[in-house]
Amino acid sequence: MKINKLNKQTCFFNDDTFSASLFEHDYLQANNLITGSSVGRGTTWFFQHQQKKYVLRHYYRGGLIGRINPDNFLYCGLKNTRAYKEFSLLEKMSQLGLPIPLPYAGRITKKALFYQADLIIELIEGAEDLVAVLSRQVISELQWLEIGRVIRLFHDNNIYHSDMNSHNIMLDNSDKVWLIDFDKCEQRKNGGWKHQTLERLLRSFRKEKNINNTLNWQETDWMTLMQGYQSQS
Repeated sequence: MKINKLNKQTCFFNDDTFSASLFEHDYLQANNLITGSSVGRGTTWFFQHQQKKYVLRHYYRGGLIGRINPDNFLYCGLKNTRAYKEFSLLEKMSQLGLPIPLPYAGRITKKALFYQADLIIELIEGAEDLVAVLSRQVISELQWLEIGRVIRLFHDNNIYHSDMNSHNIMLDNSDKVWLIDFDKCEQRKNGGWKHQTLERLLRSFRKEKNINNTLNWQETDWMTLMQGYQSQS
């Protein structure tokens, strides 16, 4: 990882094609690099650079505090910032061969005692989150088994996902399973958190089914997923 500091901004990256201007929406727009966007807590931008596609994400707070203070975080050193931690974890998981989007660059902008953060990662071509897929079609038993196997692969490497839900599991057009959104995640010691993560994911499926009764998910699909998870033991 390389680190560049300029005034109140610190950028970290591992690709020599990096330019700090890629964090600026105006620059991306002026150079016709933007290929799309997604709106959640804020706008996530998709763009193309050097014949590759990337995702630019700004860090926002959730919950009630996010309404008062949407994107300022207390600065306690670069290595303690959310963007640096996520970038570092993505690098580590990449080295482990786990199916995750590769990190490209991160930026920390200091403002007195606080900071704002941005992250650029690769775009997984042809991938949709599991809820979007299930809203359109049934997926096979083999796919459910593979989803369980992939989750187990992360757990076997002691990767804790703080927000394991059905939107953070992706399927690409080759049926490869990916996990995304590793903000506030970490590699930790073995423990009961693995079971808790699975319970959280099951609640997510049930919640989505309650929202959309036509969602192509049944409790038996969860049993199949767990067969895939347990087959890795």
